[in-house]
Formats: sequence, structure tokens, C-alpha cells
Amino acid sequence: MTETKKRTAVVGHPIAHSLSPLLHNAIYERERIDAEMFRYDETDIVSFVSTVREEPLHLVAVTLPHKQSVIPLLDEVDHVASEIGSVNTIINREGMLKGSNTDFLGIATSLEDLPLEHKNVLVLGAGGAAQPVAYYLRQQKADLYCFNRDVEKARELCERFGGTPVVNIDDVKNVEFRLIINATPLGLNSSDTLPIPEEFLHPGMTVFDLIYTPTKLQDIAKRKGANVISGLGMFVAQGLEQEKRWLGREIVDPGYTALLRAELEKNNALN
Repeated sequence: MTETKKRTAVVGHPIAHSLSPLLHNAIYERERIDAEMFRYDETDIVSFVSTVREEPLHLVAVTLPHKQSVIPLLDEVDHVASEIGSVNTIINREGMLKGSNTDFLGIATSLEDLPLEHKNVLVLGAGGAAQPVAYYLRQQKADLYCFNRDVEKARELCERFGGTPVVNIDDVKNVEFRLIINATPLGLNSSDTLPIPEEFLHPGMTVFDLIYTPTKLQDIAKRKGANVISGLGMFVAQGLEQEKRWLGREIVDPGYTALLRAELEKNNALN
């Protein structure tokens, strides 16, 4: 790497599966930006933020489990990320670290053709990935239900954005859900259990899995006749927005989605 090449990063744990470097490095090549993105598998977010300042790392894509814990370590957080309570983007301008959230825009892109006003929506999870989901659903005036293994976190999310915490998943088995959103990490590993019992998946409903790799949930939902939206479209949209905010120019998708889909298909064939 040349001395002038700028370093950017994706941080999380685990992070080996992340396609962020493939996406962002393809953007740099097409846009003729002398930069390169690296993976940082970090459990200590405090130490990592020091690295961001010292290296420096000019743009950081933040993923699980750091989207909430990183907030107090930043110099500034924009109003949308503050309202959401989750940061997935850090831009380093001469040592000043500003946090924002582009996940929300990726979610909006994925669900833009699905009317949700006064429709029942079940969100699985209540962590950093679920926060922008709940923010979007509130904007759409959807009727939010949240199921999370830590019920207290589900209550906190519903208090913040409006909605109904689900203590026992069987309590809502007779509710007609227009949309189920998986905002948990369940599915990242092939050995993971389903985040929801199979009997909740029905023909005609939509299942939106924020995970962009193929998952058991996506496979079973398709077989049950549900409309399935993977997290790939959201992932590309939020990544393009991250680069737009860093570079200060519009970034379009001339083939990044196809590039990532081909990589996922190749990885799936190897497993």
C-alpha cells in the first residue's frame, strides 16, 4: 500500500464473513479513489476508536456488536443516528469522529414498495440492528411487535419507538403479520436455529432478513410461499451512502450488487 493510500475499515466481531471490503474496494477502484478497506475483528471498541484516530482510518463501517457501544466514544453523532440510537458509519475528518446511520436508508430502499401503515410487523431482535428498523416502522406508521430473548430490551425498544413487546412468541401466534423482520444474528452460521418457529411463516407475507448471506430462515420462508427479501439490497444501499458521505459525491450501483451476489453464490457452492 502506498504512503498516500487512505485506509478505511469495517469493524465487528465476528467479521470474517463481511463483504464490506469487496464492496468498498470495488467502489474505490471504479471511482479512482486511492483507498483500501480492511477488516478489524475487535471486541474492544474503546481501543479500536483510538486506532481510528491514530492510524488514521478515514471511514469506518460499524457492525455487530458495536453499533450502540461506539456512540459515547465519538465527537459528534448526527440527529438521525441519535434518534435511532445506533451508529453504523464513522467519518474521520482530521481527528474529529462523526457518527451517522445509513442502515435506515438501506432499510427504506428494501421496503419502499411495501405499504405498512397500520400493518402488523414482527421484529425479531432489539439490538443495534433492530433500532433503525423500528425507526423506519414508526415513520411508516406500522404496528410494531418486538420479540427478543432479553425481554427487557424489547420493552425498551417499544418504549422508544412505540410498539408491543412480545414476552412469549406463542402469545402472538394468532396475529396476522404483514411483515417479519429478522434483526438478530441468527443465520450467520449454518448451525444456527431459526429466529422464529416455522409455523409463523405463511404464503403471502413478507420476510425481510437483514442478513445478506443465504440463511435457513430465507430458505424455509420461500418454501412456505412467503415473499423473501434478503439483506443484500440494504447492504449495498447503506454502503453506497457511506461512501457518498465520505467522498461528498453521488455513488451509483453499476454492478456492485451483481458482484456481491456472485461472491455469495461462490461461497455457498463451496460450503
